[in-house]
Amino acid sequence: MEKLRGVNLGNWLVLEKWMSEDLYSGTTAMDETYLCVELGKQRAADRLKVHRDEFITERDFEEIAAKGFNALRIPVPFFLFEDVGPYIHCYEYLDKAFDWAEQYGLKILVDLHTAPGGHNGTDNSGICGICTWSTKPEYVQYTVDVLEKIAARYGQREAMWGIGVLNEPMCSDTEAGKMLNIENFVQFYIPVDKELAKHNTNYTLAFLKQFYLDAYNAIRRHMGPEKYVVFADAFELDIWDDFINGLPGAVLDTHNYLMTPDMTLFQEKNADVYAAYLQKLGERVNATARRVPLIVGEWNAQNQADGLADMTKAEKDHLYTTVADGFQASMQDAMGWFYWTWKVIMGGLDAQVDDASRCVRQGWLRF
Repeated sequence: MEKLRGVNLGNWLVLEKWMSEDLYSGTTAMDETYLCVELGKQRAADRLKVHRDEFITERDFEEIAAKGFNALRIPVPFFLFEDVGPYIHCYEYLDKAFDWAEQYGLKILVDLHTAPGGHNGTDNSGICGICTWSTKPEYVQYTVDVLEKIAARYGQREAMWGIGVLNEPMCSDTEAGKMLNIENFVQFYIPVDKELAKHNTNYTLAFLKQFYLDAYNAIRRHMGPEKYVVFADAFELDIWDDFINGLPGAVLDTHNYLMTPDMTLFQEKNADVYAAYLQKLGERVNATARRVPLIVGEWNAQNQADGLADMTKAEKDHLYTTVADGFQASMQDAMGWFYWTWKVIMGGLDAQVDDASRCVRQGWLRF
């Protein structure tokens, strides 16, 4: 099988404010939930239609293929197929994505990015500071049902590579869960509804694994093992071997960025430090990839190197190619990767390096 060289279509069907702030104009909303609440149903529907029609089009698919990518990871919301509460459905755009992908020879990983009640409390879950998904069985069952509907509608499409069952879940009883939990996140992702936030609850690894099994079985009713079911590692790379290897066509998904080590690990931040870090990261990632089927569903070359704002073009070129090349070496034994993300509608250096299209054009992302 050809190695995946993919990009994420972030901020198309699941919004993230930092990627196109103008979409939130006239509101105080920090996430998709309260954008829809503040606008009201009709205004939200009108604004989202314009965004979805224009942010990603067939021309993007053509350009993605022309630049040498062969796959897409498309974040989708739990309300993909029907309006739920303030949210506006969007399956018509995923229909178009499959048509365009097949036209230009691209594979698709459909990734469920949000869940009813919020499943990690971050902005990319669609509602900041809220994590109540695990508290109601009907929320969990709705999530499984949406995944089954995705498999039933798209599972036999030529472009279908796989389905990711839930983006970046975070378990309270793992080593990573000591930091990545809703009690910590509400300090950064401030909940609007304080009463709702009182119901915030972390969930265990055992709970997540049971959801994964239920989702796997639902998806497999419509999609054979030649297409993949992808499970996020909950930021714990080395605890999934038996689980993944026990399920035909299962794949582990890990996400790697420099953002956290930039904030917590490095005393000096430069290309040499990053290269050494990525070499060590690669030892772990590639070792895991030799034990279980593995993808890196999100990564990019964004960093906070010392003196970045004052670097010359040549210095920036060296920095970003070092990081991008180092990341690729760190996942050379994986089934493939997906850069985050294809397009960012904002200015500044960070936007350039978060934006795969611009990274290829600058020569920073090479493959």
